[in-house]
Amino acid sequence: MTSPQIRRRGRPSLTTTDVAAQKARIAAVAERLFRDEGYQAISMRRLASEAGCAPMTLYAYFPSKAAILQTLWSAVFDELFDGLERQAAAIGDAKERLRAIARAYAAYWIENPDRYRMVYMTEGVAPEEVGAFVEQSGAAQRFDLFFRTVAEADRSLSEAAVKARTEVLVSALLGIAYNHITTSAYPWEPARALVDTLVDRLV
Repeated sequence: MTSPQIRRRGRPSLTTTDVAAQKARIAAVAERLFRDEGYQAISMRRLASEAGCAPMTLYAYFPSKAAILQTLWSAVFDELFDGLERQAAAIGDAKERLRAIARAYAAYWIENPDRYRMVYMTEGVAPEEVGAFVEQSGAAQRFDLFFRTVAEADRSLSEAAVKARTEVLVSALLGIAYNHITTSAYPWEPARALVDTLVDRLV
């Protein structure tokens, strides 16, 4: 089965590659506008104008502004977890693997503060839109990397304990990143040191 193609009157239909490239271009424009002016301030009409297309053309690619934001979120999580998976695959010892991916997870957000803000601090996103992203994108399943690694690092833990410690770990890593991003003037300990202390206490 071939992928659906977008047809334009008087022009040949776009290939799958063309559609992907146009969606990526629109998403890049949206990311810039959301970062510079705020998600709530940008309308689909404004986005279409900045992207150089008609509003109806924009809707042919994305049904809503939330769908564009969700596409940006997916790209961030794919980049982040693809990197973490590669790093994890190269480390045999489970605790050292956990330490490495925890460091890398916190470092990714601290080194990309605009992406942290876009994923975790965007205002004006409805809870149901966040829920739809969690259910449909597969992003939540990517965190299974932490669950598996915690379980392997301490095989004495029950499944419930592994889940609890994994959630504590991820929440704390996001907190470390948040503090370093939003209150960088405070003399925090280096994120790497904080992460190491956290991992040593958990497993």
